[in-house]
Amino acid sequence: MKVNAKATAKAAVILIFFTVIPLFGQHLIPSEFFNAFSTQGFDILGLLNKIALIGLAVAVLVLLKGNVGKTSDRYLALSIAWKLLWLFIVFFAVGLGHPETLGLAVISSKAGGVENSVTFDFRLFAGLATAIVALMIIRSIVEFQKTESAVTAKEPNVKPD
Repeated sequence: MKVNAKATAKAAVILIFFTVIPLFGQHLIPSEFFNAFSTQGFDILGLLNKIALIGLAVAVLVLLKGNVGKTSDRYLALSIAWKLLWLFIVFFAVGLGHPETLGLAVISSKAGGVENSVTFDFRLFAGLATAIVALMIIRSIVEFQKTESAVTAKEPNVKPD
């Protein structure tokens, strides 16, 4: 198997910036920063760990997609996985670090005996992103079928004896 140096370099850079730096950078953040955001309902360590996991997934997909031919079935599977990962990243962003909320983000804080909550409803954007990703997946499948039929049309027909 031939290794694509460009894909390997991209994967390494993504891995460093989105996995290594968030994981090792946690120790450099002052505790006051964590305390200030924890009163607002943000779990900074959990958020950095999720970013590191997303960075690892992106790096693996870049590495795999760069080393697979565009006419193979694996390329189609990786293309679909790539689009689903981007949908997950959209859910992660509109959910303010909680992709499981599918766009309904809640920020709350307590001070004394008072609790303040703010709810952001980004479910419309999450729904639109889901529809767009579904259309992109359908487009990838159609393009793959066109590419596959073009490749088979170029191959000479071999007749068995």
